[in-house]
Amino acid sequence: MNRDPRALRPQAFGNRRVKDVSDPVIEPAWDGVRVLAHLDIAAARAAIRDSSGDDLTRDHAPIAHALLAALAADSAIVDGYLTDQATRASEGRAIVTSEIPSLSEHTSQFFLGRQGSELLGGRGRPGRTDLGRAAGEKERLEDAPIAFVAVDLVELDGEPLFEIPLLERKRLLESALGEGDLVRRTPYVREPAGTFIITWRSFGFGGLAYKAANSRYLPGSANDDWCMTPMPRR
Repeated sequence: MNRDPRALRPQAFGNRRVKDVSDPVIEPAWDGVRVLAHLDIAAARAAIRDSSGDDLTRDHAPIAHALLAALAADSAIVDGYLTDQATRASEGRAIVTSEIPSLSEHTSQFFLGRQGSELLGGRGRPGRTDLGRAAGEKERLEDAPIAFVAVDLVELDGEPLFEIPLLERKRLLESALGEGDLVRRTPYVREPAGTFIITWRSFGFGGLAYKAANSRYLPGSANDDWCMTPMPRR
């Protein structure tokens, strides 16, 4: 991998209204620290950096190791969140963060009958994209048993994917990154999303991310094809 981990920043959300997002992919809005994970199998190296370029790798060494173990490629740059929401228990069921392809598979893929780990209870405002900017909040996250939730694939085997449509990037992500206790992939659905939104709300998510299926990736810049909205009340 030739890219300097310090030179790349995550794409930021824009200000477009959700109803104006074309052909949206809908995800729960994760509450955590937004990061880019730079992974290189040949060098046995993983670098986790936040949106300011700060290196969080040492503080999250188990996650860095798990990301390398989950990678099914030579190298990759993955956009995601460090968050406790991915494994937070709710009535004995842990949140599963793989894509849910159909309503018929909703129960088996979103809910598991296994007991999730009890994690730190502080939730704050759901859907924050830069929780690490407040030192106290960042310290709280580092002390909690958290996981990495992948939301996008920025580069694969040295090839930038900036001009590849979002939906294709997500499909590549599914092939390139496996899942485990410390590494997950965000769920995402297309319209109509009512049943899934109800489920996400029941797990305590406070917002939704709407992303145009054909959107490109603008590193370090805001993209109006991505926007956040509060969780509907019903």
